[in-house]
Amino acid sequence: MTKRWRRNLWATWFAELLAIMGFSSSTPIWSYYIQELGVPPESVAQWSGIIISASSLTMGVMGPIWGALSDRYGRKLMVLRAMFGGAVILGLMGFIRSVEQMTVLRLLQGALTGTVAAATTLVASSTPRERLGETLGKLQLAIFLGQSIGPITGGLVADTLGYRATFWLTSFYLLAAFFLMLFLVHEDFTPPPPTTEQGPLWRRFWQDTTVLFAGSALGLVLLLRFALRVGLQVPAPTVPLLVQELLPAGTSWLGSASGLLTTVSGITSAIAAPLLGRLGDQRGGRGLLLTSGMVMAGAIGIQAWAPTYAVLVVAQAILGFAVGGTLAIISAYIGRCAPEGRAGAAYGLDTLAVALSGAIGPTTGGWLGSAFSLRMPFYVGGVSTFLAGLAVLWLPRDAKVREA
Repeated sequence: MTKRWRRNLWATWFAELLAIMGFSSSTPIWSYYIQELGVPPESVAQWSGIIISASSLTMGVMGPIWGALSDRYGRKLMVLRAMFGGAVILGLMGFIRSVEQMTVLRLLQGALTGTVAAATTLVASSTPRERLGETLGKLQLAIFLGQSIGPITGGLVADTLGYRATFWLTSFYLLAAFFLMLFLVHEDFTPPPPTTEQGPLWRRFWQDTTVLFAGSALGLVLLLRFALRVGLQVPAPTVPLLVQELLPAGTSWLGSASGLLTTVSGITSAIAAPLLGRLGDQRGGRGLLLTSGMVMAGAIGIQAWAPTYAVLVVAQAILGFAVGGTLAIISAYIGRCAPEGRAGAAYGLDTLAVALSGAIGPTTGGWLGSAFSLRMPFYVGGVSTFLAGLAVLWLPRDAKVREA
């Protein structure tokens, strides 16, 4: 383990900040862009769920494959692939003419991108295990800051230059991140011996997966990641529509108002991730994870009955703090569960868990919003997150995770 891991951490930190700023720039405007593409009002919530879920579906398929390939060909290469692929696909989204074209590009986006998993694998593979919570918390800080800055800048661009310009802004951010990684990050990567690479890709992937789950708590941790993310993602398609309902008719700053919600939650997540990640290293993560899950459930529930836009803002701030804690602590759990040299495969499976939740949650939320009411997804999401939070009690104590 060399001291270069610190330099790589900060170079990756800035690159991931730019990448997430790009991806999150379009978050507040999905529902509005879909309306501009000609989707009737009664179908907007359902199409929003489909659009948001589409990339998660293909990311779930490709995530473990990219993770396994990163263990064999290098982690930096996977980050570069994700950032450049995202720059091309997001730039093309600014030229589409139908919601069907958007769906196809979102499917391609999921297949080619995944910068968070790739960057997390790169950082985790070179970080001392006793520093994983703190280090991955710092990386989560970049992610959450990007989620804070991106939506408000994207909303402002959408309100002043149009929705299409937001996707071109995203492409610029991702290209800048690509060149940062290309020139500033150096990876000390040693390919595995040729004897371990025999057989087709699917067989090698199955062998890696078997090694990962043997004698570790990884399966339970990934299941918990999935369950918490499903509850969090269910309300996603209807948040912009709820903002539209709560603000006065004809408001010209809808993009900025929706972006502010994501910005607020991103700021509090950025504060929580390194603090709770370090605290988890020192005192154990299970109790902190349980508390964070319960707070997540409460914050989602508050939004279910929010009478004003201001209440939504406060609830998003609380939600962001809890999300920051869960992501940093679970990422550290995964890093500790992964055998030496298998970090890429472990975080690839984490990508699968996150992607499946991203496919199921928004699709379910979009259907609930169309079939019942815009607030129904918040009720369902709050209950789901509460039940998932209780499952934290089945996690082994941290000392047992380190031994596994």
